[in-house]
Amino acid sequence: MSNTTIAALIAAVLASLVLAYSFWPSDDSGSGVVAASNAEIDDAEQVDEATVVVRPSFDVVRISREGTGVIAGRAEQDAFVEIHAGDEIIGRVRANEAGEWVFLLESPLEVGAQELTLVSHLEGADPVESDDIVVLAIPEREQDLAAENGVIAVLSPRYGGGVSRILQRPGSYMADYALQVSALDYDERGRATFSGTAEEGAEIRVYLDNEYVGDTTADASGRWSFSPDNHLFAGEHVLRLDQILDGDGVEIRVEQPFDTGNALDIAMAESHVVVHPGNNLWHIARRVYGSGVLFTQIFRANNESIKDPDLIYPGQKFLLPKAQAYDTAGT
Repeated sequence: MSNTTIAALIAAVLASLVLAYSFWPSDDSGSGVVAASNAEIDDAEQVDEATVVVRPSFDVVRISREGTGVIAGRAEQDAFVEIHAGDEIIGRVRANEAGEWVFLLESPLEVGAQELTLVSHLEGADPVESDDIVVLAIPEREQDLAAENGVIAVLSPRYGGGVSRILQRPGSYMADYALQVSALDYDERGRATFSGTAEEGAEIRVYLDNEYVGDTTADASGRWSFSPDNHLFAGEHVLRLDQILDGDGVEIRVEQPFDTGNALDIAMAESHVVVHPGNNLWHIARRVYGSGVLFTQIFRANNESIKDPDLIYPGQKFLLPKAQAYDTAGT
């Protein structure tokens, strides 16, 4: 099963998903009436607080190639949480006093694409479903164990209309905080939203088909998202991201080709780093891959322009290779 096939499986599952005002009476007849109205409002607020529904949610999904692993999340305090794979209940666990739960998956999940959902149960209350689902793609057991052929897990709104997020990707050639495009979502009006990762607080300049369309900033979790103002016409496009240094210099550039009719294939992305004063290959590798010893990957991919690894110059632009993936997760 190729990366493209896995991406197509995820797209097929995601494509199957379908995307109150309160008021109180006003009375000018006197302060006594106003006091009575305030009391009624306080009572209403207390009722609202008592009836707030805490939906179960996913925080962590780590599945091995063998189909076993760890799933964790949150729910109402002391609630029993059922984990579903399709129509099958694959586990049941109780949330602690902080509303946190962890489930060790020991029975292997099936190969292929499937959906994980949650349902929580409290005595005397109706069952509560999760707002989000996790779409999994598990490769064939006998498949090549190369890092890029690992498990994919995507958190996505159950009924569409939101932003998907990668919970687990195959062994990445980038560090988790490096500039990357992870997902492309469409709402019911056909408006696109791109999302991905970057270093916390990174300023990102966004281009579509080489035309500047706006800026976004990575949040405290290293995640970013961006929605173009205009709808995309059908066909092929190129999304370009420039991570900006203090001032106006481009530090890292990512170009991600995509087609509005197909799943986003992150394997097609091409990344470059721009050398700035004080950079060396070791520092660049630590920044991008999470490990300085991997500077040799950059050197090998750019050996025509790097004659000596100790001699690189400001303004040079180097390809960040993805052919030799670095398996940081061991999955």
